Amino acid sequence: MSVFAVSDTCQSVHRVTGWNQGLSSSPRKSRPDDALQTVSSARTIVAMGKPKRSAVQRYHDRVAPRYDHSYDDVFWQWHDALTWDYLKPHLPAQHGAAVVDLGCGTGKWAAKMLKSGYAVTCMDISQRMLDQARSKLDRQGDDVRADYVQADLMDMSMIDDGAFELATALGDPLACTTSPLRALKEIRRILQTDSVLVATFDNRLAAIDYFLEQGDAAQLDRFLRDGRTNWLTKLTEEQFPLITHTPQNVRQLVEQAGFEVIDLVGKTVLPMRKHRHLLSEAKARRDWSRLEKKLCRTADAMGRASHIQVAARAVDIA
Repeated sequence: MSVFAVSDTCQSVHRVTGWNQGLSSSPRKSRPDDALQTVSSARTIVAMGKPKRSAVQRYHDRVAPRYDHSYDDVFWQWHDALTWDYLKPHLPAQHGAAVVDLGCGTGKWAAKMLKSGYAVTCMDISQRMLDQARSKLDRQGDDVRADYVQADLMDMSMIDDGAFELATALGDPLACTTSPLRALKEIRRILQTDSVLVATFDNRLAAIDYFLEQGDAAQLDRFLRDGRTNWLTKLTEEQFPLITHTPQNVRQLVEQAGFEVIDLVGKTVLPMRKHRHLLSEAKARRDWSRLEKKLCRTADAMGRASHIQVAARAVDIA
C-alpha cells in the first residue's frame, strides 16, 4: 500500500467520550479487557484496557505531549477560526446540553464548547491524548465539568443510546477507523434524533498531486478506487491505514449511517498552508476568509480542498 503524506489528516484521530448521565449502567456482556474507573462524581474515565496498543494508539500516545506545537502557527489559527465558524450554527440551543468530542485529541474543541456552556465528554483512543486534554481543561478551570472516555469510535458500548445532542469528530478521526460506516452508525446510536454530527474527512482528490509526484500510475489507480493509504511516519509500528473520501462519498456514507446532510464544505479550498505569509496581517486573514467562504460550498471547488467538513442531522431510524 502506498504512503500518502497527510500530515494534517488525523489531527485528533483518536478519542471518544460520554457525559456522566450518558455512561451506560444497563447490563451488557462483560469483557475481560474492560476497565471502568470512577475518578469523582463529576468525571469518569473508561479505559480500554487492551493488552496491545494499535498503531493508531502508539502514534498518538507518542506525539501527544508535543501535538499542539505541530498546529500552532498562523495557518492553523486561520483554519481553526473557519472550523469554528462552520460549527457554531449547529451548537445546541440549550445551555448545558450534553455534547461529545470524538477524537478529542488534546481538547482544543472540547475547551471551546465548555466555554460556551456545554457539558462535554472527551473521547479518544489514545490515553495520553486524554491526559493532555484533561491538563488543558484543568488549566482553563473546566476540568470538573468534563468527562473522559478512552474508546474506539467503532465500539462506544459504554455510552447509552441517545446520550448526546451534538457530536463533533474534527481532525478526521473517522479516517483512522477500519470501518467509517460502522463508526458512523455508533455515533448515530449515541445521538438523539434531530441532533447533529459535525465531522471532517480527508479529501481523496487532494492526494492526486502526491501520487503524480511518485510517478506510479497503477498506484494512483488503486488509490482512486478505494481511497486507502497509510499514515506517513518513520516508525513502522506506528504506520496505520487511512481511508479517504470524495465529497459525494461523504454524503452517501453519512446518509447510509442514519443522517441527512445539512451542510457540506471544502476546507480549505484556498491552499493557504502553502502561503502562510499571506496570513500575517489581521485584515488579510479576514479577506482570505471571506474568499474561502465564497468557495467552500461550491461543488466544483471542493475537489481542491484538503478536507471535507459535513454537518448531518440524525434522522429517526426506528
